[in-house]
Amino acid sequence: MANGWRAGPVVDDILRAGYPSPSHGGRGGELEPARRVDLLAYFSGAFDLAESQPIGHACRVAKIALGIERELKLAPVARRRVINAALLHDAGVSIRTTSGHLGGGAWVAERFGLDAGVKSAIRATHERWDGKGRPAGIAGDAIPIDALVLGAAHWASDHVEEPANPLRARAQLQRACPDEVEAIAGPRVTSEMCAVLRDDGIWIALWTAELPVVVVAAGSGEGRPSHRKVERAAAAMGDVNDAAVREPGRSHRVASLAGAMASALGFLAGYTRAVTIAGYLIDVGQLGAPRHITEQPSILSVDEMEQMRRHPGLGSRMLATAPGLGEIPAWVEAHHERPDGRGYPGMLTGEEVPVTPRILAVADAYCALRADRPYRSALSRSEALSLVRAGAGGQFDAAVVGALTPAADACEARWVRERRVVQVPRRQVVQKWLRRRA
Repeated sequence: MANGWRAGPVVDDILRAGYPSPSHGGRGGELEPARRVDLLAYFSGAFDLAESQPIGHACRVAKIALGIERELKLAPVARRRVINAALLHDAGVSIRTTSGHLGGGAWVAERFGLDAGVKSAIRATHERWDGKGRPAGIAGDAIPIDALVLGAAHWASDHVEEPANPLRARAQLQRACPDEVEAIAGPRVTSEMCAVLRDDGIWIALWTAELPVVVVAAGSGEGRPSHRKVERAAAAMGDVNDAAVREPGRSHRVASLAGAMASALGFLAGYTRAVTIAGYLIDVGQLGAPRHITEQPSILSVDEMEQMRRHPGLGSRMLATAPGLGEIPAWVEAHHERPDGRGYPGMLTGEEVPVTPRILAVADAYCALRADRPYRSALSRSEALSLVRAGAGGQFDAAVVGALTPAADACEARWVRERRVVQVPRRQVVQKWLRRRA
């Protein structure tokens, strides 16, 4: 078989049954190397949805902020800070934390391995030049220049997105009173923002489908693309999604179990890595679900369940053109499909569902059964295995279920040893920062 995907008899059995191979219908399972910033530009769409903004909002903020930064002639290191802080400026809205969304955004930046300058810029995004901002109420030059740039870019982006078309947005901005922006970002940053918004190139870029590519083209300084950077970025995004649903470590358990099952099925290392990365990202679309649904303490109603069922499609669309992910967007969309055709969103039947989503479905279900829920306690290992086995041939692929027991044995032992819990920031972290700024 091409691409070196299989190395075992179980895989041969799956393929003889008529199911699509891992490389079926797209770019193939082998992943391309990428940089962190390349993926952040696409992950930011999830944060846009969590903030009830249109997908592309964070990228528009980043593009405008980069234009202002260029006019200010800031150092190259500032450009990298501005890109990353803009893409994550309201990422904290997506997680549940007592530190507020600014402290939460800084925590998200930390999960992605970004430096203190990016975290400081995010924390100060809502400070104002006139001292009437939050959380510290600092004013003037006491505010980091990156944060002032982000404040102006956010203001401009909000005005750009409100009208029905770009021409109307441009006319509206030309009529806007600069005093409003000066109170937010100060006279110097406001002047440069106005110069940026007079540039035809900016307006063309803001509405192109290639905007993420345009933004990350300025993201030099991250070194060469690599598979390791893709995996680390996906794992960080998994941490954020776990914090959003208040189940720390869930994405890592799904990812490690899915990878172990792929290995037990006989697939080779490249494919196993791709399956693992997909496990981190399968629920990224849940950030677009209303919070009252994701925080529902009881079983969802029919209408609420229908809204939750949108998350595979949302996640797939956000990731569809992201570099370094290969067929992962298609796998994300299909991970709730079932061999019996009763899954969603496409109600695909067994022979239409690729191998990887069937692996992800079993891993996701097992980890869900092993976790506490508001309406029940976590099931024991044997209870969870029994329930998954009972679904073999209908809800789950029987050959894939056969790989669950050895994979779960190996993973459960490792989970106990690691006891991996990602701490979400508490209010005292923000209070400490406020004392430093005072």
